[in-house]
Amino acid sequence: MTYWLYRAIAALPLSVSYSLSTVIYGLTQWVIRYRVSTVDRNLRAAFPGKNDRWYLETRKRFYKQFSEVAVESLYGWRMPQAELEERMKLVGWEPLIGSSDRAAQPGILLSIHHGNWEWLMQRASLAASAPLDGVYKPLHDKGADRFALESRGRWGATLVTMKAMGRHVLRNRRKPRVLALLADQAPGKRETAHWTTFMNQPAGFFLGPATLANITQYPVYFVRGKRTSRGYYEMELIEICQQPGTLSQEALIERYVELAEETIRLEPESYLWSNRRWKRNPPEDVLASQATLTEAGAASSGEIQSKP
Repeated sequence: MTYWLYRAIAALPLSVSYSLSTVIYGLTQWVIRYRVSTVDRNLRAAFPGKNDRWYLETRKRFYKQFSEVAVESLYGWRMPQAELEERMKLVGWEPLIGSSDRAAQPGILLSIHHGNWEWLMQRASLAASAPLDGVYKPLHDKGADRFALESRGRWGATLVTMKAMGRHVLRNRRKPRVLALLADQAPGKRETAHWTTFMNQPAGFFLGPATLANITQYPVYFVRGKRTSRGYYEMELIEICQQPGTLSQEALIERYVELAEETIRLEPESYLWSNRRWKRNPPEDVLASQATLTEAGAASSGEIQSKP
């Protein structure tokens, strides 16, 4: 049922779908109040010290763009290639774009749930000279999952679960590939995580992207999205690490987190604030380690100040 509903909405002209997004906006924020308390809590924790008007206006802008991106993503299932390329402009993607006298270029693309990440997968598939493999998390609704797989893989991308990605990379290790991940999701309780501060709050991050970089030795890039107007975006490619062996796994993830924060602060309303990203607390050993580092830093500062 979900699959055919999505197909029906995808068949609409985008201008008509935007009218539908206005209805979705009103329902999600004011009637159903879809995760409104989560959005409010996340915004206040990420941007402390703002006034109430700022939080309210940012929340409104979030639900507006959330609703518009929802219908845009459905439209992407049938959007023509020329229109997709017009709506998603690429900035600095030369390292991954091949030519007749240049071999296919591999790489690892890391991004976040910001702007239209569904179109990003499609646009990257068209731009990259090497075959693109997208890491994805299966959706609970089978119809929605079927639709998402068809849409994301429309221009040749192969969709692989994170659990299967290691085996997939080893099977294809002799062929240059581009691996794409939205790496800002919270890891599960049983998954190894690197804990750091993200948007003013403790947050765990998968070490998987850094592990893949070490296995493949592919250059690692961050993709920064910018919404230029409704339905139009710029996607900038920013180098994180050209040679993965020169950075520790933790340092690579820290650089990713730094770029993610910069992107969100430039355009707060376009981040997925309805996600319960910060629901887990750091393990006790992480908290103890952070406390030790804080005490050591304070002691060192005191010694410096006491010197004549």
